[in-house]
Amino acid sequence: MNTPLLSTCILFLLAACGSKGSEVIAPPPGKPPVAVEAEDHGVPKALGSMTIGAHTFAVTQFGDITPGKESAVEMDFPDGKPVPSTVRAWIGIESGEGSLKQRCGKEGDHGLHGHIEVPKTLPVGSKLWIEIEENGKTQSASVAWK
Repeated sequence: MNTPLLSTCILFLLAACGSKGSEVIAPPPGKPPVAVEAEDHGVPKALGSMTIGAHTFAVTQFGDITPGKESAVEMDFPDGKPVPSTVRAWIGIESGEGSLKQRCGKEGDHGLHGHIEVPKTLPVGSKLWIEIEENGKTQSASVAWK
């Protein structure tokens, strides 16, 4: 094996990765501060608490909601409470018409995170919708974004 070539490749990959700065953001009430990458998703904006079925959780929007762009949201469930396995989110109207429903993935022990494609044209009255599917039943609720 060509050790100098391998070493050069490894050094090139390490240099190419770069380094992003990080900043500490204000957490939801009762949670410790969290360090996030400065170029991650934008400034967190707490949207409040939602209840869907048996689940109550806090919702945070990251960055601005801009038509034709991607936005990120997180749902934070209380410690010790189950996190539903199938959760989708979208920006738009209740029916989801004209929007792309995105599945949210597990984030830590008690949270979910989703990247949502914001439609290029937002219908009047558009909101952030979150849908939970459990036991063959689907329920959803909405919240206004900031």
